[in-house]
Amino acid sequence: MKRISILFLLILVFGFGYVLFSESNEAETSSKNRITDFQKAKRVLKRFYKQVGKDFYCGCRFEKDEEELGRFKIDHSSCGLEARKDGKRQTWIEWEHIVPAHSFGKNRECWTKPNCEVNGKLWKGRKCCTATDPEFNLIEADLHNIVPVPGEINADRGIFPFGEIEGEVRLYGDCDFEVNFQKSIAEPKPEIRGDIARIYFYMEWRYQIPIPDGKRELYQSWHKLDPPDTFEIRKNELVERIQKVKNPFVEGEIPVP
Repeated sequence: MKRISILFLLILVFGFGYVLFSESNEAETSSKNRITDFQKAKRVLKRFYKQVGKDFYCGCRFEKDEEELGRFKIDHSSCGLEARKDGKRQTWIEWEHIVPAHSFGKNRECWTKPNCEVNGKLWKGRKCCTATDPEFNLIEADLHNIVPVPGEINADRGIFPFGEIEGEVRLYGDCDFEVNFQKSIAEPKPEIRGDIARIYFYMEWRYQIPIPDGKRELYQSWHKLDPPDTFEIRKNELVERIQKVKNPFVEGEIPVP
């Protein structure tokens, strides 16, 4: 069982519960409140994490930035986080898709469309899908797949799959997150590897997004070695309230494939 402070758990249970319960009640009365795109998803998550204030990859505390509207500023001293190169981007939290948008967008017509014009503007790839494909928007907005992380690490991970990297070369201070740019792979800390594996299995089950080549057995082992903790279970239940779909792999309702 992962260590979670009593205070952090109480904030999760009451803070996150209140936010999502309120959102779900609103959603029942008006379709305008449904989470149908990434921007709406981020607004919901920001209201929750304004109370919780801890990032997924490094465990850094963060709080609302009073100078940069809509951003959360990371407390580097709370976790020993350092920037590899981009100190400015590493200042703030960004919203990371564990299963990258590239994975569920690259084969869609909108992603590969050569001429995508919307309201007089030409878009390509992800921007075209966001502007023209409602199904892509729904997948992109799935709260189960979005977590808060330091900005530079979000950029460095990019679309790399997760795996294990030989050695412990730390690029971000004390944060236990490694990136091997030559081999295009990112390694998370052991305490969140099961969470990541279950998100990948959920996205495959829910949207038929394939597990990265050669990673299924590894993710199965992560699922076993890092079982769901109280935080992950509670968050899964609360996300279900607004999305009406839970991650069944968190509660063991469906065996990991």
